[in-house]
Amino acid sequence: MENNNFNVQEYVNQMSLLLDLPINDEYKDGVIANFEIIKDIAEIVNNFPLPESIEIAPTFEP
Repeated sequence: MENNNFNVQEYVNQMSLLLDLPINDEYKDGVIANFEIIKDIAEIVNNFPLPESIEIAPTFEP
């Protein structure tokens, strides 16, 4: 489920506008770099294979 067309810079720019949350120019490169890392981690989690025998827990109990 890899999405090679996902543009992190465009995502950050669009979310900044949508949320009305301006990002100062001095921070923008760092925000984009962090979202690149988040994207990479999310791909690992989303690509992890789960066996068909896994069932959803009805409630979470720590």
